[in-house]
Amino acid sequence: MALNLTYEEITSSEADFIISIYYAISKLVKEDRPVTLLGLGHELNVSTSELSDYLHFIVAILDKVEEEQV
Repeated sequence: MALNLTYEEITSSEADFIISIYYAISKLVKEDRPVTLLGLGHELNVSTSELSDYLHFIVAILDKVEEEQV
């Protein structure tokens, strides 16, 4: 079975932003608040349109954080 693995290089500032997204999602989940782009935008002080560029990261992080809570 062949695996078609792809990766995307990210800058250190993008990596730091993704880490910030992780902490914001963790905070929202721990506070039993819904994780929405609007809520994340408020927590991170960024626009929802900027967050939409990171949607695949947000979904993956949310899945992992919810698994950690179980």
